[in-house]
Amino acid sequence: MYSKLSSIAAEILIDLKCINFSPKKQFKLTSGKKSPVYCDCRRIISFPKEREKLIQLAITKLKEKKKFNKISNIAGGESAGIPFASFLASNLNLPMTYIRKEKKKFGKNSQIEGLMSKKDNVLLVEDLMTDGGSKLRFLDAINKFGANIFGILVIFNYGVVNELFIFKKKKIEVTFLTNWKYVIDAAIKKKILNFEEVKIIENFLLKLNIKN
Repeated sequence: MYSKLSSIAAEILIDLKCINFSPKKQFKLTSGKKSPVYCDCRRIISFPKEREKLIQLAITKLKEKKKFNKISNIAGGESAGIPFASFLASNLNLPMTYIRKEKKKFGKNSQIEGLMSKKDNVLLVEDLMTDGGSKLRFLDAINKFGANIFGILVIFNYGVVNELFIFKKKKIEVTFLTNWKYVIDAAIKKKILNFEEVKIIENFLLKLNIKN
């Protein structure tokens, strides 16, 4: 069942151009490095029908978790995670919060906006997961507040981190809609990539220790 859901999610991301391929004239990343692929999951928010479909896929996957009913707060990470947390919280009729990358320099010096209880089981929502480094400050904020971290949900998982993310010696479960395996399979199916182009992308991912 998971594979079917992941395949559907992969096709949606490709159709919306959230996943872009350019094996020969490669993208220049912020780091200055070249990449044959580029992810822009933020585009999803502009497509009501497709974003609702992705949220329903996310709910289906989350419901497979043993303690799904224990989730009591949906937290979005600044800034890409905020809209997805909002869509999900609305669908599940749960309270939503969002977490800043750092505390405000004025007022209450808050890092968590909205209402969160120390009794809450918090699901952190983000658009994508690479090595998980950007998630640390959000997880740390929840941890310092005293709430329980239920898990992490992302639309797309690069594959550096798979189903578990280690945070302060704790294993945080990662739920993702799709990853490179399903995206590349979908791109081949749609005849977007040929054999040579697939090899270029796979070699790039291998250098990142990502096995397709």
